[in-house]
This record gives sequence, structure tokens and C-alpha cells, in this order.
Amino acid sequence: MRPLDLFTPLAVLAFATTFATGVSAQDFIEPQACELEITADSAIDWRGLYGRGYEVFEPGEYSEVVMVEIRHMGPPCEFFLTAASIGAGSRPALMGPSDMLYYDLRREPSGPSIFSPDFLGDQFSRISGQFGAGFQSQSALLYLTIPAGQAVRGGAYAGQPILRVFRDDMDGPDLLDEVTVDVSVPVPAVLSVELADAGPGVRAMDIDLGDLGRSVERTVFFEVRSNAQIVASVSSQNRGRLAHFAGAPGIPYRLMLADKEVDLDNPATTVSLNNTSALYQPVPLNIQIDGNENAAAGSYSDSVTVTFMVD
Repeated sequence: MRPLDLFTPLAVLAFATTFATGVSAQDFIEPQACELEITADSAIDWRGLYGRGYEVFEPGEYSEVVMVEIRHMGPPCEFFLTAASIGAGSRPALMGPSDMLYYDLRREPSGPSIFSPDFLGDQFSRISGQFGAGFQSQSALLYLTIPAGQAVRGGAYAGQPILRVFRDDMDGPDLLDEVTVDVSVPVPAVLSVELADAGPGVRAMDIDLGDLGRSVERTVFFEVRSNAQIVASVSSQNRGRLAHFAGAPGIPYRLMLADKEVDLDNPATTVSLNNTSALYQPVPLNIQIDGNENAAAGSYSDSVTVTFMVD
């Protein structure tokens, strides 16, 4: 059984006067064998759902349309179209700064792929059609799709799918023409941060340290999602000391962010987060206080601000 024919006739081209410069229609000799030529959009600038490119956190898929046209000249013949990705391995990919962004060409947005590692394609990747005698053209829409959930770094990604049209007759498939399409996809650097214990959208929380007369340790977690290198700046209102409500001597404490000690006496302190390839990473903020039995009674507090930035 042949694959579903997705091509539709566009027009019958009438060469009423001349076929080429200086050659009249009466002088033109129709070729003895079917001749095919393929054209397609020369470049696709893939902008995505929001016009910024590929969004690494967007759960849905988005497709850009690629218009393909096949022109025929000569006697009737059957043909098929298939595709490959230039320079890719077993899976079509666009190359970026340090990652590969996988993509697909499909007959429908959620339909089968027309990519095949086989030069001739296979029964699943081929789009078949046929022409009658004369000058004709048929067109098809292909859908360039990038699967969701790829944790790639921000930057520019590019690649070239190649489309091939074969005459399909009793002598076997015969490649008659091919065309490449330049595909470019920007991937913006994105960052999302939540306080795990505070709930979605909450930007501040109080941490109860309990009795400061003995050693205390508390840990809270930030939920960080990014596809870029992240740097966090940390500032303390009291330069790393818990201030007494009535002005008694403060109590020093230590702060660890992502298991790195922070110098709270330095207002320009920054911490680089190492693991930036994951879509999600928990970042611990750890507070440590040595027991201080001689501290004045009362309440102590400090305000710490942590700012996450894409580097």
C-alpha cells in the first residue's frame, strides 16, 4: 500500500510562446522521460509560540510551515518526496553553541516524520504522488517541529534539512532533484526561581531559628530553572549578624548557598551555580549559628536578600 498522497495540483503551466530565450513553442521537444524539479522555502526563521524562538520551559509543541512545490515536464510518472538532515547523526539536529536541538519535518503537525536515515527513504517517510503528461506542478505543506522539553543552552541554533524528489518507475527510484532549507532557531536564556517552602509566586518568607542559646541550623530551598549559567548575589542588612531588637550585641551566623559559604560582610558577594544543564535544580540556603548562652534575652533578626541572575 502506498503512503497517503499529500500533494494537490496547483496549475497546468502553459508555455504559449517560448520555453527558453530564442526557442519557439513549436520548436520545443517534450522530453522522453519524466522530469521533476523541486523548490521550497529557502529559509525558515523559527520564532515559536511567543515570537522569541524555542522556549525550553514551554510544554507544548509549535510548528512552522514549509511550502514545497514540485514541477513536472514530460510523460506521466509517479514520484515520491523524502528528507534528510545535513550533518546530523541518527536524529536530525540543529547545532548551537554547545548543544544540539532536535527537530523534525512532518506531513502534519502531529503526523509522521519524513526524515529517514535511508537515502531513498522508507514506506513511512515517503510522500508519494503522480503526474499526468505535460507541464504541471503540485504543492505540499510540511511542518517543521521542535519537540518540547529540550534543556539546551541559550543561543542561536541552525541546520539544513534536504528535500529530495525521486521518479518512481519500474526501473527503480531515480533521484531527479533536491533542495536544502536553511533553518535558524534562537533560544532565549530564561530563569525561574521559587521559594520551595513558601509556595508559587511568594518572594519572601520568615525563618524561625528558635532558641539561639544553643547551636541552630536551618535550611530552605530555592527551586531554580534555567538554561544558562547562573550567578546569585547575597546581601545581609546587618552584615551577617542577627541584631537585637533593643540594641544589645548581635549574634553572628554563617550562611551557605548551594553548599558555598557566603561572605556576608561583603555587600558585593556573588555565588556561581555549577549545574546549569538541568531544567530544574534545588538550591539550598543553609543558616548556621553557634550556641551563645550569654546573649541578651529578646528577639533577634536580620534580612537577607538573594538575587539570581543569568550570567
